[in-house]
Amino acid sequence: MDDQFPTHRKVRHLSDQAFRLFVSGLCWCNDNLTDGVIPERDLRFVSDIRAPKRYASELVSVGLWERTDSGWCVHDYLEYQPSADQIRKQRDDKRARQERWLGRKRDQSRSQGDTSQDVSDDVAEDGPPIPSQSHSQHNFSSQSSIPPYPARDHDDNQTDGQDFSQVDEMVKRELAPLAAQPITDQQAAQIRHDILGRARSTVKNPYRYVLRALRADPSQYLPQPPREHRGAGRMCPTHPYMAEPCRSCAADRIAKP
Repeated sequence: MDDQFPTHRKVRHLSDQAFRLFVSGLCWCNDNLTDGVIPERDLRFVSDIRAPKRYASELVSVGLWERTDSGWCVHDYLEYQPSADQIRKQRDDKRARQERWLGRKRDQSRSQGDTSQDVSDDVAEDGPPIPSQSHSQHNFSSQSSIPPYPARDHDDNQTDGQDFSQVDEMVKRELAPLAAQPITDQQAAQIRHDILGRARSTVKNPYRYVLRALRADPSQYLPQPPREHRGAGRMCPTHPYMAEPCRSCAADRIAKP
């Protein structure tokens, strides 16, 4: 619509209902690709105003609509709106361009053998993953009769030919000051596996990616404290799950000159 549409001589004296019917009619014709034609049986679907035929006659009287044998048509519709054939051709051309683009991407991916190269140089730049479930919900307590993770027939530090031993050692170092007890190799491998599993694409630098996730919110990945520490009076504010007086804090004070 032109900026001067509301003040045009044909529109200025329209009733509110007729104005609404005309605007709704343009939208309806564009949506249904009717080239401006509004069949009489469909008039009630164009707008929710009452007595739409009455206001259709008002639009005809000012020259915005024209009466036809089967209903109405918007005056000079195709002079200002694309035709249905033009819109269909534009959609077909767009679909063909998308298919050609996807075909080139598939060919490029097959030639490179790694689709992740086309997505990002390093998923770590997107920031740490958003955990869908807190690690604190898992029970790592040694008192449980059920092992926290299923037995595996391969090395946890080896996945798809990659050696994650340095990543797992980093996980243990990062969480050690906050954990109630030392992080086991199995727990570190599971934490690393969960963090990498939430990435949106292949991670090229797992070490940096996992490190950023841990430093962003380490509490999300802490194992659950042993049962003897749960609700055991006042906890240390510096070292979670350590009951006061905290031995770690005492050792820190002694070590200071």
